[in-house]
Amino acid sequence: MKNSKLLIPLCLAIAMAFSTALFLPGSCGAVEFSADLVIQPKGEEAMKGKIYVKGDKVRQEILEEGDNQIMIIRPDKKVTWMISPDEKTYMEMPYQAEDKTFEEWTENKEKNSKLIGEETISGIQTNKYENIEDGEKTYFWISKKFPFPIKVEDAEITMEYKNIKEGQVDAALFELPAGYEKMSMPTLPGKSEE
Repeated sequence: MKNSKLLIPLCLAIAMAFSTALFLPGSCGAVEFSADLVIQPKGEEAMKGKIYVKGDKVRQEILEEGDNQIMIIRPDKKVTWMISPDEKTYMEMPYQAEDKTFEEWTENKEKNSKLIGEETISGIQTNKYENIEDGEKTYFWISKKFPFPIKVEDAEITMEYKNIKEGQVDAALFELPAGYEKMSMPTLPGKSEE
């Protein structure tokens, strides 16, 4: 993929926005699972990875040839780490739940969405909902078995969890690897470092 250097961090950020909003503290209780992750930006190749969830901790991996990226969200430490295993480096960002792009699936969200029908996604029976906010349609596939969407799709991207495995997830997956160098966050044009 010719634009993978730019696309991987973008897709990881978008996917993390979806997943962290779905696993905000208190939203899922003590859910633990791992799953394969497929991110399909419109007009681009699908990207594949893994997601691990242990309560409110989330680890998401996008593993592409030559540019592997891992993001770990630790609300308990009020931090998000973006890790580059190939370079053995990481960046640290403050965790701020109110900055999340997408809302978690709630009773209120369900009331403001239209049930379209039932579909089986990755072998799991789901209800498909259409939600329109600010003129933008987003589709959610919700299962009674899991307290989070199995699939989310909008005009620009589709994200789906496959091969979901419930059960204990190793706590070490949510820690920084030993020996990695901390890098500074790049400053955006027009912004100053605080």
